[in-house]
Amino acid sequence: MPGNRGYCIRHALPGIAVLTILFLIPLAATFSYAFRDEAKALIGIIRDGYTYRLLSFTLTQSLLSALIAVAAALPFAAFFARYSFPGRKAVMTLSALSFTIPTILVVLGFVIWYGNNGILNTLLMKFLHRDYTMLRVLYSFKAIILAHVYLNFPVAFLLITEAWMGLPDTAENAAYTLGASRMKAFLSVTLPRLRGGIASAFILIFLFCFSSFSIILVLGGNPAYSTFETEIYRKVHISVDREGAAALSVFALCVTAILMAAAGLGVRQKRAERHRRTLRKAEGGKIAEAIIMMLLMLLFLLPPILSILYRAFFTKDGAFTLRAWDDIAGKGFGMASTALEGIMCSFAIAAAVSILSIIIGLRIAEASAKCSPRLLPAISSLPMAAGSVTLGLGFSFISALIPVKSDLISCILVAAAHLVIVLPFSVRTMTPGARAIPERITQAAYTLGASAGKARRKAELPLLAPYIRKAAAFSFALSLGEVNATLTLSDGRISTIPVLIYRMISSYNYQGAAALGTILLAMALIIFAIGEYGGKDNGIS
Repeated sequence: MPGNRGYCIRHALPGIAVLTILFLIPLAATFSYAFRDEAKALIGIIRDGYTYRLLSFTLTQSLLSALIAVAAALPFAAFFARYSFPGRKAVMTLSALSFTIPTILVVLGFVIWYGNNGILNTLLMKFLHRDYTMLRVLYSFKAIILAHVYLNFPVAFLLITEAWMGLPDTAENAAYTLGASRMKAFLSVTLPRLRGGIASAFILIFLFCFSSFSIILVLGGNPAYSTFETEIYRKVHISVDREGAAALSVFALCVTAILMAAAGLGVRQKRAERHRRTLRKAEGGKIAEAIIMMLLMLLFLLPPILSILYRAFFTKDGAFTLRAWDDIAGKGFGMASTALEGIMCSFAIAAAVSILSIIIGLRIAEASAKCSPRLLPAISSLPMAAGSVTLGLGFSFISALIPVKSDLISCILVAAAHLVIVLPFSVRTMTPGARAIPERITQAAYTLGASAGKARRKAELPLLAPYIRKAAAFSFALSLGEVNATLTLSDGRISTIPVLIYRMISSYNYQGAAALGTILLAMALIIFAIGEYGGKDNGIS
């Protein structure tokens, strides 16, 4: 509303201020370390050939991971965007669930399923006997790529399918009428119109892989496979070179900012038409094709996750046991108090982060929709330019300046780091809902004498409720599964569920890790259900 521009900007200012402060203070702390002694550490990083080997590997694995994920998703997206068949909705829901699955669970699932002594090798050895040569996947470049594709294939599939469904099929039908084959129609008509959606999916996955941490650290298992994020972590916790870590963080931040700017220029396009094509009912051979595609997706996506559930109750030799659960419940001698404390700490931080991200993010989302469709989303996306390890490093520098050391202060700093990481996603989840609110509804409220604040409370917020619920669930899930910043910042003082799982993987306690992973997976499922199906959706028309 042009007449209320001043109101909505004032309304967004507190949220923008909190986000900016929480982002800039740790960033300033990192820069101060990097520029100590006339920027000696930063100059050393810039001159060091190893920095450019890190850059080369980081770019290579990100590019390859994104290319394979998008290429693998394309044929599935083509089918799911055209046909309706039994099971389609279930597969789409399973793919959407991937957004709430923490990365550490992917790491754990890969270790249990693809490990040298993992479930897959055990099954193959059992059926193939002496003819079997062990499948070696982990601790290699292929493990990194496979895990990234596993994590991001559903993202590419959903984004491309959604973009494809938004394309009217009139142009394709015209091409068929003129005698074009399906391949020619795709290459000459569909692909040019779909390239924006494909580019968006590719860039998003590329940036995720560029800042990947736990997958590289655990599944790579070799310093030769280091990226910026893992090297920053090693400099802090192994080399104890805080200035070097800060300098490398600044260098990585500059590279990421350049990549994000280039990505923003590369995907500028006119807004897509608000149109959803009508799905054709799959019949005959298309049903068989649908079954094959669903089976392929399920065989790729389910085994690593299901292996976590299996390993939580069975030993490596297949014997049923509840020992890990007894430890968590406090009946054993292992991880009892630490596990319970980690679970409670994770829930407390995630709940606080979820509430704050809604309070702050909602104001920014509403102002983005009404007043500044470009500037405010750009500001809210700034934390995405800094990796979560870099943010954790900045908050650890702040922690070092606080004279009083306590678990409460560490917990607050971890929550602050999570909030900075989560806020951009929270804003992006709610902004489309704010933009979709018809102007006539707000105008009607003004006509009836409502103030801007009352019109927002009575007319707009009820329509935004589904988006707020999804953003809250997504924020809770992201915070609950966050491990990168927490590992870098906590310094052993704070133990969350993902941190405990990481430590157990490192000490080969896979059953304990699987038990905690099962709890984390159950929470992810509950959160996803609340976000997608909980409450009553108010339609926006």
